[in-house]
Amino acid sequence: MNKLIPGYRGTVNAWECDQMGHMNVQFYSAKCSQAFGHLQNALGLSPAQIREDKKGLTISSVRIQFKSELHAGSVLHGFCGIREVKGEVIHGFIHLFDTAFYKLSSVFEFTAHYTDLISSEALPLPAKVRKRAEDLSDEHPKMYRPAPFAGALMPPVALDHMFESGRSSVNTWECDSFGNIEMRHIIGYFSNAVIHVLKSIGLSRGPLRGQNLGSAALDYRSDFHAPLKMSVPLATRSGLIGAEGKIFRFGHNLINLDTGKIAVTTTVLGCYFDMATRKSIPLPEEFTNYPKEKLLEAQF
Repeated sequence: MNKLIPGYRGTVNAWECDQMGHMNVQFYSAKCSQAFGHLQNALGLSPAQIREDKKGLTISSVRIQFKSELHAGSVLHGFCGIREVKGEVIHGFIHLFDTAFYKLSSVFEFTAHYTDLISSEALPLPAKVRKRAEDLSDEHPKMYRPAPFAGALMPPVALDHMFESGRSSVNTWECDSFGNIEMRHIIGYFSNAVIHVLKSIGLSRGPLRGQNLGSAALDYRSDFHAPLKMSVPLATRSGLIGAEGKIFRFGHNLINLDTGKIAVTTTVLGCYFDMATRKSIPLPEEFTNYPKEKLLEAQF
């Protein structure tokens, strides 16, 4: 346990909660981004060092599981850890806890590379960073580790029956000091896209509110294929991968419209729940009635 790194302590603000009454996925990511800074500092990559060298760790893939809800006023804290160093890749995690109940709320399992923050080129780990990461490495058997992601992941290619679910550009306030978009805002784009995906299969918020139903993400897997810099025009394309029982699966591509390249792919597992009991329910019939030939999983 002495290899765990304290990474976050704070509360949930009311403006971080969405129409489902719980903290939105993008703000989980914001708090974990702050924790990631503490992890870098523990590896010898202090803010001053990063500013001077213009090099630091960047996340290349992340698995996010949401284990319990957080609401406005919830008190939370987080820990970081390194599971292993494999080649030039650091495998680590960040856990956020509901402090009042010491209950695990979310899990971020990530891979990270040492990167030139201007050119976005992946670089070999500096010897001192590698040594510190190896010294901190541990299986951390007492810390929850997700099982492998269930089902196929979104490939970084265009698929039939995806549609444009968002269009924007990377704003200054969405970037770090080197002009690179922060992960929180990428997750925010995908969160905003969900309502459009639901609408595409025939579900609108009005009737769902009348039935007191909400939806929640349970599991995210994001892979970062290309950098996104300040002022880049973006489009999000999304589609329904599949749905069964209580679980639906969406896929998203975030596209750099300057280059036409897919910069980020994300696969999301989610559910519907009763807003009063906060318990999951069987999916609305719109999911089961959706034409099977339009499901993205048919092209995987």
